[in-house]
Amino acid sequence: MTDRNSYRLNPDDIVDARAADDFDGEILSALSARPRSRAAERYFAEDTFEALDVFRGILLEHSRFETVLQGLCEQVVAAIPDADMAGVTLQHHDSANPPTAAYSDARVVDIDADQYAADEGPCLEAARTNRIVCVRVEEVAARWPKFASAVAGVGVNSYLSAPLAVDSGHAGSLNIYSFDGDGFSDIDEVLVTMFVTAAEAAVWNSRHTEEAKKETAGLRVAMRTRATIEQAKGILIAVRGISPEAAFAALSEQSQRENIRVSVLAARVVASAMDYVRENR
Repeated sequence: MTDRNSYRLNPDDIVDARAADDFDGEILSALSARPRSRAAERYFAEDTFEALDVFRGILLEHSRFETVLQGLCEQVVAAIPDADMAGVTLQHHDSANPPTAAYSDARVVDIDADQYAADEGPCLEAARTNRIVCVRVEEVAARWPKFASAVAGVGVNSYLSAPLAVDSGHAGSLNIYSFDGDGFSDIDEVLVTMFVTAAEAAVWNSRHTEEAKKETAGLRVAMRTRATIEQAKGILIAVRGISPEAAFAALSEQSQRENIRVSVLAARVVASAMDYVRENR
């Protein structure tokens, strides 16, 4: 089993240890609160806990959107006993983000494609209604006949789809497929919900952290640019004996004549002045 202490935080972590522990605790609490029937006892197997630990590690160590979604697919299959394969559908996609963004088995792409072509099916309904969809094969035929006809020979007998909303541009669903005809249970729904919630939080934190880094970098550039312009103004004030306002106006007029930014011109003025000082020491 994966050692929980093997994951080490660093400045780029997308979730903190407390959030990860809350994730684990919520799952265990939800499972423990339910009757320990023979069906429920399957979830206390080593494979289930190991899958939870692995996914926890992915959330702590990775910030890439694709890595989190791929790990979500692989570990939810490992955690749910009757899950045979899983995929993530993005309802709003583009050339960089295909409709099936991640999957544990290549067959998922074909199953999802049949849903997209028919414009119906569990993955689309979960994404559109923001509700979990849990159905068996006979219900699929009644609710989505076009899709059911297209996948009749695939052998999937149980479907579980949970809405996944990581941001305004990537709403979709996590879709679990099983060849077992008994269907998914309410405990399966609890586990899937926990996985989805953790993935949503991780991606949200990652993207906002990246935005904050970009804003900080932009602020630093702006501050450096402002400082350089002020230095250039000071040089013009000293050389021409003019006011700060007139110095800035002179920089603006010269930048227009040369068709370059004021910041570029200011940097050149400062560099020229520094070169002159060094050469005449």
